[in-house]
Amino acid sequence: MRAYRSRSLTGPTLAAVLALTGAGLSGCAADDGASAPDLEVQVPDVRGPEDLDDPYSGVLDAAFYEDLPAYAGQEVTLLAEVAEVISPRVFTITSPDDEEVGEVLVVATQDAGDVDPEAGQALLVAATPVDSFEAGVVTEELGLDVGADQLEEWDEQPFLVAEILQPAP
Repeated sequence: MRAYRSRSLTGPTLAAVLALTGAGLSGCAADDGASAPDLEVQVPDVRGPEDLDDPYSGVLDAAFYEDLPAYAGQEVTLLAEVAEVISPRVFTITSPDDEEVGEVLVVATQDAGDVDPEAGQALLVAATPVDSFEAGVVTEELGLDVGADQLEEWDEQPFLVAEILQPAP
């Protein structure tokens, strides 16, 4: 039996559906103080259909940030904003929607993609969270072009090892 995976609407089709849906509903509702529901942001599947679904695929938000250690060793896909660039393969990300969310260190593998992150850039990050950062070990094992002393402030904090980086659509 073949597994079926539906494709999400993108581009002009999604824009047309949202415009028509909004136009159709705007004349029907009474002004009772209720607001429109928040629409969940859909994060594209950057790993491909042969890979199992990630236990978390969504926006880097306060709830995910608080639960980050619980995802250690599992693949996650995040829509995030680059906060600070330490090197092309080492940078921090934060929530694109919530300034209160703290920064998360990202260390990209050599095969993660040809993205040169820039502060403020929206990125899709497919990564594996790790419990505790050890600057000396990580810089040596991943062959990073930064010194361990530049990353010591992140020691013993959870971080992400990114396997895929893509600019957000």
